[in-house]
Amino acid sequence: MDEHRWTARELEVISGLRGLGRAVEPDDDTKARIRAEISRKLEAEPSRRRRALATVLAAAAALIVFVGGVGLLLSRGSLPGDPLYGMKLASEDAELQLTFDEAARGSKHLQFASNRLDELAAMPSADTSAFLTTLSAFAAEARAGTAQLTVLGVQGDTARLDQLRTWASEQAGKLAALDVPDGARNGFTQAGTLLNRIDARAAALTGRLSCYRITTGEADDLGAVPATGECTVPPDALLGIPSGAPLPPVSTVSPPPVEIATTPTAPGSSTPVVPSATGPLPPSSTGSTPTVLPPPISAPTSTRLPTPSTTTPPPLISIPPLIPGLPGLGIG
Repeated sequence: MDEHRWTARELEVISGLRGLGRAVEPDDDTKARIRAEISRKLEAEPSRRRRALATVLAAAAALIVFVGGVGLLLSRGSLPGDPLYGMKLASEDAELQLTFDEAARGSKHLQFASNRLDELAAMPSADTSAFLTTLSAFAAEARAGTAQLTVLGVQGDTARLDQLRTWASEQAGKLAALDVPDGARNGFTQAGTLLNRIDARAAALTGRLSCYRITTGEADDLGAVPATGECTVPPDALLGIPSGAPLPPVSTVSPPPVEIATTPTAPGSSTPVVPSATGPLPPSSTGSTPTVLPPPISAPTSTRLPTPSTTTPPPLISIPPLIPGLPGLGIG
């Protein structure tokens, strides 16, 4: 390949272009202004990106909230095995975490356990695995609710024990109406046994509410354990007498008669002598007549004013007369 040779004309044009470039080169102020403008645009670019990113994130959050709300509404009727069933269980757990009253929490556990039986009744096909999983969730919720309500029942809220018995009876009816797969018979039997235990526990605690000792002080998977033995209430628990303290003996001796002072009577007469308020006293038995005193004089009812003193107090300082024949001076 032959090397290209520049002609004289081409070299002249190249030289002219180089000179033209040097002639239009900007000065230092222009270079600084161009540099500042480029820097400003580069700094403003991330801000626009951040605003665009915030807008996209806000739109995504709104979309998530909308989809989540719609999903919660649709998940209420979901059954085990459905895509939204996990969202339904998560919403129940969140509802339980936001409930702080113990009685309300126990009631919600029972409500969720009842939901599991309703789901089993609504399942179109008897899938053994899903059936056993749902029965296990039912038992867990039932134990948790019973444990809380039995403790409250023996602490004064006795209506919770009646609530447990009513709930257990209702769930036993639901359980008996289920179409149980052959592989889930054992779990079905255990669920029925659990309902019988809940009813028996509530009945036993109710029967011992009037006893001195209601529970053993221990707890199991169903909460408070009822005490056993004879249901008695010691008398000292009602009277406030310490246990074992002897009662005071009952006295059989009659008290001595009380002497009552009587009014004296005159000799030879049964009529009592009553002293007169104004007349003289009766004669004494010694025969001497007592001295009659004049009646007392009552004090005047008006208040007496203090009598002014006419005596002039002596002066504090006395100076003898300076000139004979004149009186002396007194200060004070």
